[in-house]
Amino acid sequence: MSSAHALVHIGEPHDLYYTDEKNAMKQSIPVDYNTRYSQEFSNKASGVSVFVIPPNQGIRHALIVLGYSASSLATANGSYALERGWGYNAIQQVSFRIGGSSQYFLTGAQLLARNLRLCRTKEQRNSILSLGGSEVISTGAGSITTDQFAYIPVSVWSAPGEDELGVPLPTDLLSQQVQITCQLLPATQFWVNSPSFASQVLPPTAFDTAYFQIEQLEMKDRGMALANRVDMNTHMYTMPLPTFDQQEVTFQLATTAASQPVVLTGFRAGEVKKIQIWLSKTADPANSLYWVLPKAVTLLYAGLTYAVYNNGSSAIWNLMDGTAPAAVDQSKLTIAGTSPYAITSTPVLSQWVELPFAQPTGSDYEADVLVHGKEITNGIVNLQVTAPDGSNAYTLHVVYVYNASVGFSKGSAELIF
Repeated sequence: MSSAHALVHIGEPHDLYYTDEKNAMKQSIPVDYNTRYSQEFSNKASGVSVFVIPPNQGIRHALIVLGYSASSLATANGSYALERGWGYNAIQQVSFRIGGSSQYFLTGAQLLARNLRLCRTKEQRNSILSLGGSEVISTGAGSITTDQFAYIPVSVWSAPGEDELGVPLPTDLLSQQVQITCQLLPATQFWVNSPSFASQVLPPTAFDTAYFQIEQLEMKDRGMALANRVDMNTHMYTMPLPTFDQQEVTFQLATTAASQPVVLTGFRAGEVKKIQIWLSKTADPANSLYWVLPKAVTLLYAGLTYAVYNNGSSAIWNLMDGTAPAAVDQSKLTIAGTSPYAITSTPVLSQWVELPFAQPTGSDYEADVLVHGKEITNGIVNLQVTAPDGSNAYTLHVVYVYNASVGFSKGSAELIF
């Protein structure tokens, strides 16, 4: 039985009543899951710690865990506090290298922006931020009685959540290790200080807990490994990345309500899928992870206008083109201007803007979808940005987001753009 509409509607017939070979998939390489491999930071106060992952089998998620014990925080008296998501503030930068590939860097705030962007729902984004370090405010000596931890996904080759295809990084194709580094800032650079507080009590100078950990997917039968079936000296395996984020660049905007031009340069050769931007108030380092929405922003390349978001409309455009608002629930810290100079917080909405060059679509748990971006051949993109108000100076943060894959061959790897 068929209808006129069925005759003209494009598509291959699929059984939606019984399961058959057209509407079902099954795993061909069974794996075991474990998170047993971890490594302590060599520098828990400040400086660089290196995580070396020997070539073995599949790596999916990588995690950084930072924490203070309650005993280290017991002397807090309200003169210092931690912003929600403080684990990202504690990180100056992270880097990664896959086998013999080049080394790539991301700042702590940029890593948060990437983790939030890759989430599929608002609740996922809220959880990523809060698990990145709960807000810590002490109003009296001994008021902090619980351990405090920050969990920070290093989402380079995998995205948070399980709505992605989620294939692991196949280190079994490598003869060299995978390396992740994390550079921590001194405590005084990410703890919020109330400088007029009567009796200053310095925060802990080092974390009590700091380590790397990975999720591994190990083949139950190593004979099924690709290298046992294909000569990897003459062939290449390509693994798509969720995206690649080039290290952020920042610009200081003037204190004006007028539109301001910004020239973006430094693009690498490859397909730019989108540009992600956010604004932070320059004179408010205590709330560096509270991002405010530009009143207007326009994206231009080679004289042609692409995204035009006026009147704060980027919020609705990004929602219509995605699966969740480009926002996360944050809290804003305020230091009282009079005695006792206490630190308090109020709920706020932290927002960013995504400026697409490519058709907005994504991958899912069933398939990886490549949507072509824009090749910036002359290396210059122009922005017109209007700050939310003319009474404050803002810092503009910009990240170039690329299509990218990892190519594996001859025991090494390199990113392909």
